[in-house]
Amino acid sequence: MSQPLVQMLVLLVSLHQLSVVSQSKAHSEREAVLIPGDIVLGGLFPVHEKGGASCGPNVYNRGVQRLEAMLFAVDQINKNKKILPGITLGVHILDTCGRDTYALNQSLHFVRASLSNLDINVLECADKSVPRVKKTASAGPIFGVIGGSYSSVSLQVANLLRLFHIPQISPASTAKALSDKTRFDYFARTVPPDTFQSIALVDVVKSANWSYVSTVYSEGSYGEYGIEVFTREATERNVCIAAAVKVPSAADDRMFDDIIQRLSKKPNARAVILFTRAEDARGILEAARRCNMSQPFQWLASDGWGRQIKLVEGLEDEAEGAITVELQSENIPGFDEYMASLTPESNRRNPWFSEYWEEAFSCVLRKKEFGVVGQTAIGQNSTVCPAKLRLTPETGYEQESKVQFVVDAVYAFALALHNLQRDVCTKTEGLCATMANYDRGMFYRNYLLNVSFTGESEITAY
Repeated sequence: MSQPLVQMLVLLVSLHQLSVVSQSKAHSEREAVLIPGDIVLGGLFPVHEKGGASCGPNVYNRGVQRLEAMLFAVDQINKNKKILPGITLGVHILDTCGRDTYALNQSLHFVRASLSNLDINVLECADKSVPRVKKTASAGPIFGVIGGSYSSVSLQVANLLRLFHIPQISPASTAKALSDKTRFDYFARTVPPDTFQSIALVDVVKSANWSYVSTVYSEGSYGEYGIEVFTREATERNVCIAAAVKVPSAADDRMFDDIIQRLSKKPNARAVILFTRAEDARGILEAARRCNMSQPFQWLASDGWGRQIKLVEGLEDEAEGAITVELQSENIPGFDEYMASLTPESNRRNPWFSEYWEEAFSCVLRKKEFGVVGQTAIGQNSTVCPAKLRLTPETGYEQESKVQFVVDAVYAFALALHNLQRDVCTKTEGLCATMANYDRGMFYRNYLLNVSFTGESEITAY
């Protein structure tokens, strides 16, 4: 057996053991969106917020919208007879819970599903029988992966997927480190790196004539790389950093209170730059409320806060006057109508949609047989969800800012696959054997990185 293959299989066994040891019993971790197809794309989205060990109880609005954006795009492509004629796209979507180690374990499902692509001619059994790869529950071999969202997740997942030549496109990971093609040679993204928003934050600081500011950043690649660029650019432009505070990945209320106290010790630096994850930004605002400060801070935040309304719900006074930046994007035509058409009864392919519905409308779904839907029991003080509820602007729905980038990522895969089909399936309608077994590395380099198109938002994507 060849040495690289031995190393690959040893790594897989080791990671399998890791997944068994660290596997949680939470219900969300056993669920997936599985839609079979001739070609299957994997998906990794933070459907739930991170918890103490893995998944928290709360559904993450952004993550569910991004998951539905992938399903929406796949539906559109499968209906379009001009893209991948005779070929149906399927999906295998998993929840990362916003945690890098858990996402790594989840990605093993993609690796196992793709092991059927191994050339078994290089394997030899001791009893001379024909080697066989054990099948696992999946929608089929994974041709590529859409995700992750958090940069820390994408960094971990990309290191695993590259070993098995599985291309990956992230619609949200902006860490500068992911631009290093010597380390992440199967990774691409539909968003720009953090360098640009870090510089934009310094531009805002200078335009406001602030020369003395504090910074708060999340532990991990997103916060640490982003604030590094901001600090370097700010220093070069004569802006002094009063305090630089890191938010630990497992921060609790006490830690957030301590951060506010540290910032308060620099009374002349009322402007605070936040390069944090969404949950960390909310934790800081909650701590600011608990501290009941007489003089509020002026917040300037990255796209981790962005334009999320739910992040400041109940904390409007603490967030008043905040300036946040967001990546430029356009609403995807038809997606709002798609979301408005979904109900827990009609959207059975998304196993987390009932939880999302209950959280979005602060009500409890009624299940005919048991009086329970998802994990929420109907109690005396619970409000049962009215049957006529829909996800519309009137009920508080708003299209998430990175939906466009998810749709662009799916179309990038589909159009690259379409070009591959055109080149190698010249004598066959639909999926030919040459295309099904085409080397993923060559597909990434020759097709995926060279695709360009005008997306659903009418913005040209490369």
